[in-house]
Amino acid sequence: MDNENKINMKKILVIDDEKNIQVSLASILQDEGYKTFFAASGEEGIEKFKNIKPDGIFLDIWLPGIDGLETLQRILAIDPNQIIIMISGHGNISTAVRAVKQGAYDFLEKPLSLEKVMLVLKRGLDFRQVLDENVRLKTILKESKTDSKQKIMGEEASSDIAFNLDEAAYSRKQKTVRASNIFYGLGLHSGEKTGMVIKPLPTGKGIRFENISATGYIPAKIEFVDTTSYATSIRKDDLEAKTIEHFMATLHAAGITNLAVKINKEVPIGDGSAAQLCEFIRNTGIVDQEEFIPEIVITKTLMVGEEEEDGKFIKIEPADRFSVTYTTIYPEPLGKMTYHFVMNSFEDFEREIAPARTYGFVDELSKLSQMGLAEGGRIDNFIMIDHGKILNTELRFKEELARHKILDIIGDFYLLGRPIRGKITAQKTGHSENARMLNLIKQTFTDI
Repeated sequence: MDNENKINMKKILVIDDEKNIQVSLASILQDEGYKTFFAASGEEGIEKFKNIKPDGIFLDIWLPGIDGLETLQRILAIDPNQIIIMISGHGNISTAVRAVKQGAYDFLEKPLSLEKVMLVLKRGLDFRQVLDENVRLKTILKESKTDSKQKIMGEEASSDIAFNLDEAAYSRKQKTVRASNIFYGLGLHSGEKTGMVIKPLPTGKGIRFENISATGYIPAKIEFVDTTSYATSIRKDDLEAKTIEHFMATLHAAGITNLAVKINKEVPIGDGSAAQLCEFIRNTGIVDQEEFIPEIVITKTLMVGEEEEDGKFIKIEPADRFSVTYTTIYPEPLGKMTYHFVMNSFEDFEREIAPARTYGFVDELSKLSQMGLAEGGRIDNFIMIDHGKILNTELRFKEELARHKILDIIGDFYLLGRPIRGKITAQKTGHSENARMLNLIKQTFTDI
């Protein structure tokens, strides 16, 4: 290796008192061209961190002296953007998840896998590079004290942007979250306790779902939709992500375009709405990124089904913004509900749509159970209906059922991977019709 390459080698600090972990990580990292340093305790690790200023850190949960969580806090107090990957045994996963909530980038479960180590490390270093670049650009803008922001962004990003910034009227800033965070809960259909870890991603990466104990990811795209029966699920090879629509709707409304979502196969249901998910994203923080993403601009009317008085249909037509009008038709006393929503802001979504809960019918419960679905349905996360009557709660809005269908549409339509400019009108439809419309849009507008 020549001197220039040696100087440019990324520095990785491993803080772990187990010799076999140090040896395995050294073998993996040095083979991949990283310069590796070691510390056997938290105190030693903090001193080496100060001296060598590493690009990334692998940090064990259990250490002699101060433990991994305290070591994490002390390092992040010095450098809040430091990429720290926690290492945990099987019994320490909950502690590792706490560490992610406190600022660690990710965690790896022992025994360590070469593929997983390199995947997580590369993503973390890429994200640190984006954070540093954002700080640099903000410094330039602050010092210049001019109106040259658009010019600077154009110069910095033009080589990577695959569309014309002159079309800014139909483009939006890419966004991610400020830090990693975790959301606990119950899977609506699996009935299993689950959690969701979110992590920031650099521009152009999109939204992707990962599984806790497997490598790889599933892009949140219509091409990977697996099932649309009572919920939207995506799959790629052996990876799957179930019941993603409420969280996708939250990301759509918040304008988040780049995010890694790690789950145990199913997104937690919360209270059956997206209200808690909105609070989760708002508390985590939303960050503008330096590049833009073009909207999908609908220029012709598309239809799935027949637009009749009591028919089942969904259509999309040209409009100057994204909106959804939905009509549900059920037996009295529920009757007919219609709601019209224009997505002008995240706040509008939080107020008008996010609180609307999922619902189901008593006569379908046996069928759902036989299908292995709705096992996590509870009195407090599911509106139960029998012969047109609500059995277990009071509606939050007089049109709550229609509003919830709009929530599902907003989530499903984000599987196109970009924000949409168009007017949707739907009646009596569900996830299957949404997926059919998404495929029709993709076939019609070839630039998607």
